[in-house]
Amino acid sequence: MPPKAPTAAIHLGVARSAPGRLAIGALTLQDSLIEHPVGKHKAAYTDKHLVTKIAKIEFDPLGTFCHFCLDGCDAGGYQLCVKCGTVVCHQLRPDGAGCICHDSVSKDWEFLCPLCARKVDGKESSLPYRVTIYGTRTKVKKAWPACIIHVTLDSMQDHYLKHLINIDLVAQYKQSSANLTTATLAMKAGAHTSQSRWLETPSNFITASVLQNVPSNTIVVMDTHSDEYTGMLRHTSGSAGGINTTLAEIIEAYLGKPFLRAMKMAASHARDDKSVETTIKGGTPWCDTTPKARGGRRGLIIVTCRPAMQVDCHFQSLLTLVKDDIFDFIIGFGGASTLPVNVGPMIQSFVRKATLFGIPDVWDSLCELLASDGSILERNTVMIIYGSYIEGKRIVDSREIGKHCPPYRAFGHEFSACATEGCCPAVSDNRLSTNNGKVRIICAKCQWTSAWVAVDKDNKYFFHVNPTIAPMLFWHHFPPSSGLNNFFVDATQAVDQKDCKAQQGQECNAEPSTHHPMKRRRLSSSFEGIGSDGGEGLPMACD
Repeated sequence: MPPKAPTAAIHLGVARSAPGRLAIGALTLQDSLIEHPVGKHKAAYTDKHLVTKIAKIEFDPLGTFCHFCLDGCDAGGYQLCVKCGTVVCHQLRPDGAGCICHDSVSKDWEFLCPLCARKVDGKESSLPYRVTIYGTRTKVKKAWPACIIHVTLDSMQDHYLKHLINIDLVAQYKQSSANLTTATLAMKAGAHTSQSRWLETPSNFITASVLQNVPSNTIVVMDTHSDEYTGMLRHTSGSAGGINTTLAEIIEAYLGKPFLRAMKMAASHARDDKSVETTIKGGTPWCDTTPKARGGRRGLIIVTCRPAMQVDCHFQSLLTLVKDDIFDFIIGFGGASTLPVNVGPMIQSFVRKATLFGIPDVWDSLCELLASDGSILERNTVMIIYGSYIEGKRIVDSREIGKHCPPYRAFGHEFSACATEGCCPAVSDNRLSTNNGKVRIICAKCQWTSAWVAVDKDNKYFFHVNPTIAPMLFWHHFPPSSGLNNFFVDATQAVDQKDCKAQQGQECNAEPSTHHPMKRRRLSSSFEGIGSDGGEGLPMACD
């Protein structure tokens, strides 16, 4: 019977759940894909409950930024390609800032960007103007309206994560400060109702952005403590103890229904946007900056001193938030070092990418970010729950990204498996050995050694994030199944069976012998039949 929650939980006014279990094996999904028809959401968050009483908010222009160097362009300080819509900054004075040299572009010439001007009728040609530098185009910067909400434990002495994110965004939105709003909610006993009132201004901000056809992106960052053994979260202040409340219950209680409705309205507006951009000559621009591609994203980032997303009750509650279309994606962390000082730089980069550069596909954006800088994966893993629309259905998936780090983690996962009957090793008992692009595990308790498995290619459970840029980063479906944890056991069994068949073939071709083949040791019943566990690891339909 679960222990009774402290009295402070009653004052909070939210439902309580049983303490979480830290056993990852208890986390299982029936299907890797969870499908929901479009428009099937909870009635509490439908678009008919619109925020009608809003203050008039005048947004600043989204700004004009060079598509090559990403620097801001002053009025008259840039050229627009008539073919692909690329914006290129040019110098307003000799030796000034700009990708195109001063007075090198003829005023009566239809401007073509360096990439379009180099190829005319399929042939390479020299540029008709002088440039200082240019490269490939990967993203377009816009000062798109952004709303950042911090839900932080009131008793925390510092607010490192909040300051890290806010200071960076204030600097990025310096020329368009009206397009950014932030708010901080302090978690303490019985304060969820009073704290949610601080979201009236952010709610008006989001609604006003929808009315001006630039639906705001909203990122909620939750920073608190969690118990090391039970996974219970601290959200009632104090110096010790935890409350049996799930992450989803805390988030919904503090954000409140008006704010959640405003977020839903922005997401629906962006999702239903039909606007089409064209170039000066009527072509299709190389990038998409319409509201459907750039706005209306709703994200939740969970930061706790212990990896709360690996607790069953918390994970299931967060999965429901995405399934019910309350959030588009939720990001959390696992591993041994999930303090804000360790995960903060990655969160800062992701929030900047989501607000200024857009994330049409959150999974691709996260993979691109971690492939370019995977330092956070040296000690941690990154987990994401996200939803996307495929052929009119909402597809929800949950994945975990890790780094192959011998001698502790293979394919980014900490294994605790052994083929010896009766041996139940802990994660710390499995050691890795590598050789020529292959890896195997060795049980420190019984010295069982697995077969060699190739690391340079995908397998049934683990897939490369980017085999070219980041060959050591892998992802797998989360929660991991028992078959994934016994991956090396199955690989060893497959090799033994193959060797046994080869040996039997040789005996058939040889002269009859009176010697009988040695009996193979029977594995524990817990490992039998693991290889056929539902086909986990198949590519997702949304990829």
